[in-house]
Amino acid sequence: MSATGWLIAAAFATVAALAGVVGATALRWGTERHSARLSHLSGVRFAELFLFLDPAQFIKLNLIALLCLPLLSWPLVGAVGSGVIFVLILVLPGAAYRWLHARRRQALQTQLPDVATALASGLRSGLSLGQAMDQVVRYQPSPVAQEFALMLREHRVGLPLDQALQGLAERSGLHDFHLLVATLGIARDLGGGLAEALERFASTLRRRLALEERIRALTAQGRLQGLIMGALPLVLGWVLYLMEPSVMGRMLHEPLGWLVLVLIVVLEAAGYLLIRRIVDIRV
Repeated sequence: MSATGWLIAAAFATVAALAGVVGATALRWGTERHSARLSHLSGVRFAELFLFLDPAQFIKLNLIALLCLPLLSWPLVGAVGSGVIFVLILVLPGAAYRWLHARRRQALQTQLPDVATALASGLRSGLSLGQAMDQVVRYQPSPVAQEFALMLREHRVGLPLDQALQGLAERSGLHDFHLLVATLGIARDLGGGLAEALERFASTLRRRLALEERIRALTAQGRLQGLIMGALPLVLGWVLYLMEPSVMGRMLHEPLGWLVLVLIVVLEAAGYLLIRRIVDIRV
């Protein structure tokens, strides 16, 4: 081999070595970041939902799924399908947390009028505010019973009741819980009828929730249209791929086709978010 050939081979070897080092560094950095995110998610975020997971076991199962499922699905769905599965596994823990958190917030919002009514009933029957809250823990369903139980435990270990209630409102992330805490504080400070204030709060909140449910029912058709219009181009593209694989396959194997796919995804997401924004009416 000539000197020029040796130089070219050395250059290629150097570039390959640098690419390997950069790839290994990026892989290690990404793995560490992903593990840290999963550890925080399982140890803190899910614990806020009263779902207690072992962070080490959670990370281990997720990494096994990241390595095994795309490789096992490669013969069935190809490289593109395996890449999609890999991305889905990456985002699935965070998406699951957001879905569970949204469901918990909705449940807390729905249960709050019953909590206010139960507190008012307990106060009218002669119980103190702490005893009335203890009745909420005993007889109300989760998740509101869990939140009040945690608040009472914080109060019993020495935290002032006002701060414990404020912590409850902040954990819920709901404006109505802040209103409940404010109602309790104002009624206790001014010496007014706390039971009457709680009953008025519960009645007002029930009317507002009923109005929101009516609006949600009236806008259900618009939300369904958004889902259908968003899914229709995807289904049509799949049907065309089955009918003309040689023509539609160019979208998967050529740069111009990739650009078209990215544009389709961006426009689909923009249209869906726009429709959701139109039908999302706040009371």
